[in-house]
Amino acid sequence: MRTIKLTALAFGLAAANVLAQNATENDDPKLKVSGMAEFDAYANASTGDNQKIYHSYKSKVDVDFQAQFNENWSAQVGIEGYNDDEAPSIKYRDAFVQYKKGNFAVKLGDLAFSEGKFTYYNFNDSTVNAAGMREKQVRGIELDYYGLQFGIGFGRGDWNDIPYYSTDTYDDDEEWDDYYYPKSYDIHLAYQFDIAGQTFRPFIHYKSWQKGNANELHTGLNADLAFGPLGVHAVYGLHADRLKKSFPNATHAFLAEPTLDLGRVIVKAGAFFAIIDDNSEHATIHYGNEFSYEIPEYKFAYGEVDFKANDAFTAGLVGEWHTNTIDNTKELGSFEIGPRFYFNPFKNLEVTGFAKAIIPVGDDWKKEEHYIWISLGDYDDDVLFSLGLETVFRF
Repeated sequence: MRTIKLTALAFGLAAANVLAQNATENDDPKLKVSGMAEFDAYANASTGDNQKIYHSYKSKVDVDFQAQFNENWSAQVGIEGYNDDEAPSIKYRDAFVQYKKGNFAVKLGDLAFSEGKFTYYNFNDSTVNAAGMREKQVRGIELDYYGLQFGIGFGRGDWNDIPYYSTDTYDDDEEWDDYYYPKSYDIHLAYQFDIAGQTFRPFIHYKSWQKGNANELHTGLNADLAFGPLGVHAVYGLHADRLKKSFPNATHAFLAEPTLDLGRVIVKAGAFFAIIDDNSEHATIHYGNEFSYEIPEYKFAYGEVDFKANDAFTAGLVGEWHTNTIDNTKELGSFEIGPRFYFNPFKNLEVTGFAKAIIPVGDDWKKEEHYIWISLGDYDDDVLFSLGLETVFRF
């Protein structure tokens, strides 16, 4: 840990020296506001005993305030609000200053790192889910040079709690304080490069909470491949906790999402598989709030065929298969099928509508305690019909 602290100090002093030599004054910063807003509405109807129609909302707003002081220096402040209702609370997200010259950039402040995200629509929020690593928030310093990204600092924000295992014991108040009020250090390193038009991005992220067994490692490879009209997004991610201990055993995640673009017809598909220890107490599982696991389920697959009527309107048909759990010993699968509609009258507006039937498949749905093993929605062994309208605009 002393090595991490010394590395952070040396890197910070060196960067500060370079930036000080290049700073120039400008009393007239150029201000810019950008961001997005999303408001969604859903209706769900079960075919079980309770056949009422239930509705729900999701809302999100994300706004960045950017100031350009001169050719090289800029700063940004971000606010956001997200909730499963119609009125999310707005809160501070991050702030940083940046020095940029050519292909070299340094950021100082609140940083965010994520790797190996899903493109599948239900899991594409990398602040919640990722095959590689969901978003880690760090207050520190970041260096970018060509495709190299290096960051170091103190952990903050969501997903900064120490992973707790049943064998962990804390003998005094100070140790419990370390668990509930963690003090973590983060190091992130990634390098993006192209070979013959194919893009590769190996990455590694290490987090330590300054306790003997409290550490976390994410590493892997993100690849975006192109073969004429066929593109493939592929990810391998290794998730490991307590590196010096015999357990938990590391989790390995594999994702492949091909897209075939034939102009008026677009075919999308995806398959995901995670190798997770059968014993949940011996498995690396990164939890969150309800139904917000980093790896959302241990296996899923989907396929979508879209027909583009014109530049503004696209209609498609989607079929999906989900395991709905990270426990590969449970049979809690579901099959989903239905149409999707996309309306994009101009670049910064996206309206998506869908209707689908969700059909539970598996004997464990009938067990009273099945909700314990679920990592996604609880369908309670009843076919569910779902409608949704999602609207996103950017500015």
